[in-house]
Formats: sequence, C-alpha cells, structure tokens
Amino acid sequence: MKPHRLEAVTFDCWNTLLRERDFAVARARRADALVRVAAERGVELAPDAAAEALRAAFERHLALWRDGVASGAPEMAHWALASVGVADPALAARLAPVLEEASLAGEAEALPGAGDVLDALRSGGVRLALVCDTGISPGRVVRELLRRAGLLDALEVLVFSNEVGVPKPHRRMFESALGPLGVAPARAAHVGDLKRTDVHGGRAAGMATVRIRAAFDDPDVLPDADAVVGAHAELLAALEALRAG
Repeated sequence: MKPHRLEAVTFDCWNTLLRERDFAVARARRADALVRVAAERGVELAPDAAAEALRAAFERHLALWRDGVASGAPEMAHWALASVGVADPALAARLAPVLEEASLAGEAEALPGAGDVLDALRSGGVRLALVCDTGISPGRVVRELLRRAGLLDALEVLVFSNEVGVPKPHRRMFESALGPLGVAPARAAHVGDLKRTDVHGGRAAGMATVRIRAAFDDPDVLPDADAVVGAHAELLAALEALRAG
C-alpha cells in the first residue's frame, strides 16, 4: 500500500514516540498502594506479594489485549485485590487512579529525533495523530507524559484504546484518528513498532505502514511493514519513498 499523496501520518506511542526510562519507580508506587489498600480490609501484604499480584493482573490484561479486548487499571485493580482475598469494588475504584498515575512519578522520554520528525511533517502540511493502546496508564496520563516530553502540541488527534473501547489492530482505532482529520486511509501512513497491532492494523485499515525498530525490534513472524526504519532519523525518507513509490 503506497499513498498517492501523503496527507496524514498516525503514530503509535510506546516505543515509537515515547519510552519509559524508569519502570521501578512506578512499580514500587503501585505495590505500595496495593499494600495500603489491602490493609484497610485486614490483609497484611508484603511488597513482593503486592508486586506479584500486580504482575499477574498485568499479564491478564496482556492476554485480553492479544484477544482484542480492552482493559486497564480499573480491571487490574479489581483482579489484584481479588487475588489477595479482597473483593471490594469501592476499594478497587479507589486503587485504580493511584495505579494509573504512578507513571507520572517515573520518567518517560521522547525517542531521539521524534520531536524533529513531528515538526518537519507538520511544517510540510502533513496532519498528525496518535493511535495508542493503553495498559495501566490511560489516555489522560499518556497525554501528560507526551506534554512533558514536548510532543503533545504536534498531534492534532489523540486516540486511546481505553477511550475508544477496543485496542489495535481493530480498525476503529485508526478510523477514530483519520475521521476527525478528514483524511482517507489511502492518503495516510501509520508508524509503529509492533507487527500485530501497528502493521496489521494500519494495513487492514487501508493505510501504508512503517515499522520503527528504535526501541524495540519486533521478532513476530507476521508480515512486515511497507518500510522498516531503525530510527526517527530515517523516517522522513521512508515516508517520502512511500509517497513517491
């Protein structure tokens, strides 16, 4: 799939525009929150046990994500509490936002050259959007991380799976980005790091695709993108080649 004229580019978020530098800070905050909440119901929980309960909840989230089902911190809070013997919807509802906002205590940074690419595309009249699957950090938190990294203002439309209700590769995620831009899929490209969600999803939606390996080189045996780049420094040339090809 090669667009005759590239009018829009949509970007994945994690390992495409942003990467998290310090997982330990957020994980520790989440485990501490689970310990404190469980204690309200008389359950004494060691930090390691809390971390394991949250890890198992995240694995459950990943399994659903692979099956095309969206879930996030509200579900993970419920699963983690239930796994330690606390079945309390009110406590889970209080725990969920603490789990979500723990990412704000860590450090997320823009991938090298990401801001320059967004600026160059905008200067060339290309419309830009984000198409992001969310995990424990929902769209409202990711927006703040993008703002801190200096990338938020370059993106006209931001689409998050926890807000749309389905994750990639569902075509609704891509349509939710292109629709507000008024750009047809045949005149757009999607950039991401994963073959199953970004490459397959973008292609199924009728878009050209570029896989970026800067932070993660997906080993999946699924068909690859129309172009593969190792860094943002190569991205503008790859997009231009797609348009000209």
